[in-house]
Amino acid sequence: MSRPSSTFPPLPPSPPDPPFPRHTPWLPEPRPMTPGPVSASASMVVSDSDRLGERLLDQRVVLLAGELDDDAVNRAVAALALLDASGDEPVRLRMSGVSADVDTALPIVDALDLMGAPVHATALGRISGPAVALLAVADHRVVGAHAVLHLCEPRSPHGIPGPEAEALAAERTRRLRALQERLAAACRRSVDEIAADMRAGRLLGAQEAEDYGLVDATEPPGRAPTGPAR
Repeated sequence: MSRPSSTFPPLPPSPPDPPFPRHTPWLPEPRPMTPGPVSASASMVVSDSDRLGERLLDQRVVLLAGELDDDAVNRAVAALALLDASGDEPVRLRMSGVSADVDTALPIVDALDLMGAPVHATALGRISGPAVALLAVADHRVVGAHAVLHLCEPRSPHGIPGPEAEALAAERTRRLRALQERLAAACRRSVDEIAADMRAGRLLGAQEAEDYGLVDATEPPGRAPTGPAR
């Protein structure tokens, strides 16, 4: 006699083993991906809403919006790694009103540089500070017709004791310079020019950003409906 199931309703049969992921810089030695951990992380990587996160990942979309904190950065980096390991099709990075500190921008810049799959970035609204680099380093870069890119230095932290503040300031200066170097390479401009424009807080409209080398194209404003007049 067969033993009764210990769960009700009975557990479904185990799914077949998934195929090996492709070779990418994220996975120098590809290993089989187990279904459990991958599906669990995929549902929370991009959004607090499981359904929205799954739909975005299914469409190979990573969404960034607002001020980026450590949690948003961790989810974005995990999403990029997951999508890069799952196929060669382009990953679409969607940015809406994004701002970031140098410590939150650099991990995503590094993640984008590691991507084997091409990244197509689209930015809307105001993109501020080091977040501009997230757009600039993508393989294909587009902004909305009314987008504004704000080149500016990140704010310095306050309330840190003297000796610690000095060491932290030196480290932040080094990291900011690294970000400016990567931004300069993406725009094909000198590092000193990028640094000067960030100190001055230069604002660039969509066409100016294209001329500057931060983006490749500008989306035209929406066209009027072509249906019959009423």
